Amino acid sequence: MVNSAFLAMGLDSDAPQYEFPMEMFLTGSDLTPLEENAGQIINGLTRWKPRAERRTVDASVKLAVEGKDYYEVISKMNCVFLKSGWGDGLPVLPATEERVSLMLTGTDLGPDAVVGIIPPSGRAATVESLGVNLAMTGGRPEYMPVLIAAIKAFMAPQLRPELLQTTTCSAYPVAIVSGPVGKQIRLNSGYGCLGPHPAHPAGASIGRAIRLVQQNIGGAVPGSGSMSIYGGPARYTNIVFAEDESGLPPGWEPLSRERGFPAGANVVTLYNAASTTNINLLQASTLEVALESLTKFGRIMGSDYGNVFTNYGPDSVPGIVLMPRGFAGGLSALGWSKEKVKTFLWGNSKIPWSVVKADSIIYGRMEECTKGYVLPGDAWPLAVSPKNIMIVVAGGAHSNHGYWMRVGCCPVAPASVEIGLPANWAELLERAEQDLGPFPAV
Repeated sequence: MVNSAFLAMGLDSDAPQYEFPMEMFLTGSDLTPLEENAGQIINGLTRWKPRAERRTVDASVKLAVEGKDYYEVISKMNCVFLKSGWGDGLPVLPATEERVSLMLTGTDLGPDAVVGIIPPSGRAATVESLGVNLAMTGGRPEYMPVLIAAIKAFMAPQLRPELLQTTTCSAYPVAIVSGPVGKQIRLNSGYGCLGPHPAHPAGASIGRAIRLVQQNIGGAVPGSGSMSIYGGPARYTNIVFAEDESGLPPGWEPLSRERGFPAGANVVTLYNAASTTNINLLQASTLEVALESLTKFGRIMGSDYGNVFTNYGPDSVPGIVLMPRGFAGGLSALGWSKEKVKTFLWGNSKIPWSVVKADSIIYGRMEECTKGYVLPGDAWPLAVSPKNIMIVVAGGAHSNHGYWMRVGCCPVAPASVEIGLPANWAELLERAEQDLGPFPAV
């Protein structure tokens, strides 16, 4: 735990460490441990020098694996990865020079361009290293622009990546792609948009590449860099999907527009989630039925507040509301704008004061966070304002289900980055159609 905290703060893993008993920091405590270890503390503060070579990786070193045939080589390579503590435990494909070079045709950036410094290790994620990790997932070059933008968003200060990477929470990034690029790379926005889907492979490859970057470059390996107690199935590929913009009702703006980007812009929005809940029997056939459905949605949103109040503020988002086009269209037909739905969910997901006061943990730890926003004795809303509720239209055409993705550790606000397309974009898409066939109908 101490080493993980060191890494999260950007300190070298070989820096001198000494863990004092927590009891020593209480009033009237025994200060003997401080006296007995004063020499070690002084020595660590005055004589230690970082070993810079521990923060670098020699990119010229290449892994060579031999076998009687291709399948034996792949098997042996994966055994080497597991023995070395690399990857996510699932089989990976070899990131050969040819495959990595192919990935790099998906960007106009140079291979040495640094996209981000990934915590807790502090190692640099270059464009080439992103191509390596994408190649290992079986990805394609047209996925590179989204992956690069997603890693840029991942490193945004408001997402606090140093905490996400090292937390005990089972949190993971969720990437929502808006704009034409989602459909162009076959990123799913319809049935099964959170995966899996053989006709829409982009989400799994991009999401898994992000996870490999988190682990292989960032060092967020369970039990050392990452202290997540449970991890979770979503961490294998994170969650990457497209917004169903063609299914938006009249007057409902896409998420990218709400985030301040122009119409038609290709944008990836990243946020950290810790849990998901499927909400069934959502209908909007009549006003009465719609009110019942939205009331249930709000009640479920407020039943598990988790990290919602950890970074309560003007830009904090309690989670992501997913609703399919059928439900959104039904609400719109009854006169509900997206803003009106947000206001209703905001008002009907508040935590009653009696529940807040009875929960000593949340009240004791989070009371300071809500000061200035919530009066004592009032119910606690999940966000400062209804506008902080994030609604995304995605999923199948039916209206029977919705999805609530509660925020995890420990973002202050979501991050959105515009996706830059390379000059050869049309050629990449033409190659994809040759390889994968016509675009899927749904």
